[in-house]
Amino acid sequence: MDKKYQVFISSTYTDMKDERQAAVEAVLQDGHIPAGMELFAASNKKQIEVIKSWIDSSDIFMLILGGRYGSVDPDSGKSYIQLEYEYAVETGKPFFALYLTDNAINAKVRLLGTDAIERNDTKKLNEFRDLVKSRLCGEIQDLKDIRIHVPKAIRDLSAENKLEGWVRASSVINLHGTLGAKIEINTGPTTPYCVTDVRSGHVQSTVRIGIKNTGGKTLSNCKVYIENISPPTNSPGGTTMLLDGTGFQLRHDDPEKHVEIAAHGDNHDKFRFSTPIGGGFFDTAQWMDDNTRRTFAIRVVATECERSALFEIWADESRKLHLKLLNYVD
Repeated sequence: MDKKYQVFISSTYTDMKDERQAAVEAVLQDGHIPAGMELFAASNKKQIEVIKSWIDSSDIFMLILGGRYGSVDPDSGKSYIQLEYEYAVETGKPFFALYLTDNAINAKVRLLGTDAIERNDTKKLNEFRDLVKSRLCGEIQDLKDIRIHVPKAIRDLSAENKLEGWVRASSVINLHGTLGAKIEINTGPTTPYCVTDVRSGHVQSTVRIGIKNTGGKTLSNCKVYIENISPPTNSPGGTTMLLDGTGFQLRHDDPEKHVEIAAHGDNHDKFRFSTPIGGGFFDTAQWMDDNTRRTFAIRVVATECERSALFEIWADESRKLHLKLLNYVD
């Protein structure tokens, strides 16, 4: 099945128009979907939050770094392209970077003048440039290098990672399984999906999903798995963990089946998925620190069909858990 991947293109704007256009054309010519901030509608949300949501919804992050540091976010003091890059790395988004060589920057200066080079934040630019060059990246001498690097990077990243991508609905035969069998996965910020109660004198926050049979055929031997955790935990179970293996049954007229995903007590600075702990209660392999947002997939498998959805989980300052459904994977 052919997939199209959404590629988020990050760069400074006025000095890198030609490079961005070359990247967009390379992505399109390779059969994929380019995305960048200049393509987005205006929003009353804080700019960096809008950027993050688009990075989250993209399959691949690409940075093109030239001779300018770019517009600076007033809260962090960092440029937006650096914040975008750091967010992609932090969240485990598959990424690659391209940077202009010194010769390419000098050629751009001859064309655009001083608008092509940084005049205010040269120290920050040099530090960011060193950071970019320390990870997966490629040099750009001229525009043809972008057209060479982009399709190769997309192919390499798609081979190395389980990317979600997009497919035509008409190309998917029997998307949710046999006729009449369909799984719906839900969550929300209130009861019964998000519950706070007191246990052994401590406040515990619990997040759940609801699984519903919205077709006409009974779902049998249903099991729930957590997989593709990013950033990964140190769980010895690997990338896939069984969350509920009871093999439950769901008729189309049954109430929603609620499954606990994770729990967090206010007496800990870590939380864990509600999966069996192989090493006993004090095993720490599956515990996750409060300061890291994670994405993961929940896969519900029945005899008749299966369905997966991508979620994000995090703890706020009060150690209350939040669970957000990002999108269905299939």
